Amino acid sequence: MAESLDHQLHRLDRAYRGIRGQLVLLVLGALALSLLVLLWSAQTQNDQQAERDLARVEAQLELLGQRLSGQVLDYALWDISHRQVHLANELDPAWLTQELGGSLYDNLDIDLAMLIAPDGSVDYAMRRGASWQATTQPPHPLPPGEGPGAHLAWAQWQEQPVLLAIAEIHPESESLTPAPAPHRLLFARYLDDPLMEELRQVTGLASLALSAEPTLAERLPLLDSRGRELAWLHWTPQRPGRSILLAALPWLAGVMTLFILVTFVLFRRLTRRLDQSRAIGAELQATRSGLAAQQQAWQALRTLYRRGSNEEEFLAAVLAHAERLLGDTCISIWRLEPEAQRLICRASLDPAQRGETLDLAPLEAYRRALQLGPYLAVSRVEAEPRLAKMRDYFRRYGIVSLLDIGIFDGGELRGTLCCESTHPREWRSEEISSLTALSGLLSQFSESLHRRVAEQHLKRRLEFDETTGLPTLRKLMANLAEENGDFTLGVLRITGLHRLNETLGFAAGDRALRELVLFLRHWGERRDLEAHLARLPSNRLALVAKGLDRGRVEQLGAELLSALNAQRWLSPETPYHLRFFLGLARYPEDDRQLDRLLLKAELAVKQAREHPHHPLALFDRRFGRWMQHQDQLTQQLRQALARAELRLHLQPQFDIEGRLRGAEVLLRWQHPHQGLLAPADFVPVAERSGLIRPIGAWLMEQSIALLAGPLRGSGLRLSVNVSVQQLHDDTLVEQLDALLSRHCIAPGHLVVEVVESLLLAPGMEARLAKLRALGVEIALDDFGTGYSSLRYLQELSVDEIKLDKAFIDPLHQAEDAPLARSIIAMVRTLGLRLVVEGVESAHQVDFLRRQGVDLLQGYHLARPEPPEAFLARLDARAAAPEPDA
Repeated sequence: MAESLDHQLHRLDRAYRGIRGQLVLLVLGALALSLLVLLWSAQTQNDQQAERDLARVEAQLELLGQRLSGQVLDYALWDISHRQVHLANELDPAWLTQELGGSLYDNLDIDLAMLIAPDGSVDYAMRRGASWQATTQPPHPLPPGEGPGAHLAWAQWQEQPVLLAIAEIHPESESLTPAPAPHRLLFARYLDDPLMEELRQVTGLASLALSAEPTLAERLPLLDSRGRELAWLHWTPQRPGRSILLAALPWLAGVMTLFILVTFVLFRRLTRRLDQSRAIGAELQATRSGLAAQQQAWQALRTLYRRGSNEEEFLAAVLAHAERLLGDTCISIWRLEPEAQRLICRASLDPAQRGETLDLAPLEAYRRALQLGPYLAVSRVEAEPRLAKMRDYFRRYGIVSLLDIGIFDGGELRGTLCCESTHPREWRSEEISSLTALSGLLSQFSESLHRRVAEQHLKRRLEFDETTGLPTLRKLMANLAEENGDFTLGVLRITGLHRLNETLGFAAGDRALRELVLFLRHWGERRDLEAHLARLPSNRLALVAKGLDRGRVEQLGAELLSALNAQRWLSPETPYHLRFFLGLARYPEDDRQLDRLLLKAELAVKQAREHPHHPLALFDRRFGRWMQHQDQLTQQLRQALARAELRLHLQPQFDIEGRLRGAEVLLRWQHPHQGLLAPADFVPVAERSGLIRPIGAWLMEQSIALLAGPLRGSGLRLSVNVSVQQLHDDTLVEQLDALLSRHCIAPGHLVVEVVESLLLAPGMEARLAKLRALGVEIALDDFGTGYSSLRYLQELSVDEIKLDKAFIDPLHQAEDAPLARSIIAMVRTLGLRLVVEGVESAHQVDFLRRQGVDLLQGYHLARPEPPEAFLARLDARAAAPEPDA
């Protein structure tokens, strides 16, 4: 049926093309010649009429100027004017009012009269019959010229064009001596509505109007004495040629009648095609029925996609639908694996084809065709040069023609939907459209699957250490929160591991850690201990043991340390000695809060390290001196606010071309005894004491003042960290609104950084939306250190992602960071700005430049610096040219 439909449509289209050709040959020559003659005659008449209209307008303006020149000479060449202006001690107001006052306006239609002194100042002015003192300057520019006679020109006065005539005041009588520096008398007419109406009547141009800019209609420029265009007179041209066209209408009607008759005769031939058209209609109906069935299948696939079905089930459903669409064609789905440089068949209607692999390197032309296509339809594969490297594969499966459609993920080609036939086949447009829609659904499924895999990898990375496979601190704390009985929490400190990394490399250090974990597990199993391990930062492990009293714990701890410190690691190749210290704290005896319990275990291990001969320490209340130190630090920090000891530092942020784009605002404390302290030394104290709110408010106010002051107009953004306590404060939005309004900060210049865990806090979505309504952008800080599903990034109001340095640290030992690359690709797909922090090497910069990140921040580019140094950097950037992009 499909071939019959194509054949009938082709015949019908060929008949229509024949009819159109006959019509064109019949009427084209005569109609074109007639129209050309008519249009030429009409245009000639229009051009002649336009010249006559222009001549009338110019003549009327010339008459107006002559009349105005005569009027000003009548008053300028007059003995009385000479005596009153040049010989009298001062100007007579009564004479000025009588002679140069309302009579000029009432009798001579003079809109403006001025008496201009030799120095150019205006001694007297009349505006439309009334003395007028508001002006200080005459119309501009005045025409040059001295001596008797009037000078005529267009000029601008009070943003309105005027026609003026100006003449020097001289006596008529020879007995009177002319003034050496005579005054000048100026008469002017406004080109206003009354004068424009007068011009319309005398020229017969009803559309004559004045405009400041030239229009597409007929126009005449009004030039001042310097030749500049002040305004334009324009009018709609008269079209006498239209009458010619109207007179020719009967003739054209006759031609059209002849055309209709010829068309009628030719279209009678189409009646023989009516039966064929009915057959075509029947086939179209069948096609519509097929499309309806395809729509139902499409909806079923969408349901599978939304339900989150597994990959095997979804691909099988796609193949089944494609088989119903294409009939006997073999259909398969291939995945492109760029790392392995191969194509692998993931699903196929032919079981023998599943698992088939093709080397991707020789298929660059095929790959590029799909990337640009995004489909490749070939009726005979042996004649297609782009498929030359695949001929062995085609011969193996007897493939003669194919239709391959690309499957994309994040804009990159990730696979193909392959439809292959064992006989020559012309692929129809509706088949291509349906399969393209299928590939689009496969692309969405691929992106969703890729996202789920990345989320699982991210969750795994956040909850388990990659080197040892142990739970992280986050996972440990979550597990301990579910414990009901008593237990002992130990912190095992490893010394010497840093030196091992420096001497033998990080790989050796990782191997030693894995040996340690295996040793601890075997040691606990031999003693039937119910114990758990976790990886802590900074070369530390956490040990949790349940069901042991204090004495037993102390005994086992001493045995463990003795065994560990006697062990040689990395043997027999390179035996290495490590030193271990263990600090213990008991729940609930020492504390019921897990974070404080961990802190006390940390205090115990610090105590153990201070006594190398006793590497084991249980928490003791006497360790409270450290707590006293914390209290003292809290009091000093409270005084630091009043004493203005806090400092603001800026760490620059650069784009991938090295251009300065902004900075992160960092906090420092200029301690009176300990010097400049980093945030890690006092921010935890501020958070525990509640001082973080006033400190955060101070930091925000200083940052906004910096934006409103030295950084105004620089186009730079400042990113400011906001603590959890600040975000939960109901007054934060009001305070920030007041600061932004007082300093007039434009939207997009202030970025508020929030930690990832806050995304799941109740009410946080509304709070972030209010901040964004103020023009504040939201950045997700240290992304990846606190797990949250990537779908929250689509639902919440986030503008920027700050990727934690842990994701690019692998680049210190490797050429690639796959997890960082995946997160970067997904963030770009979401359309968010991406900032990578912790950039510490040129290799990392090159990698991130290739991935197309937005901004870079780290010690390799610039360290945190005081505002003065940052402003000096900004001045240097303004003085130097930007680097080429």
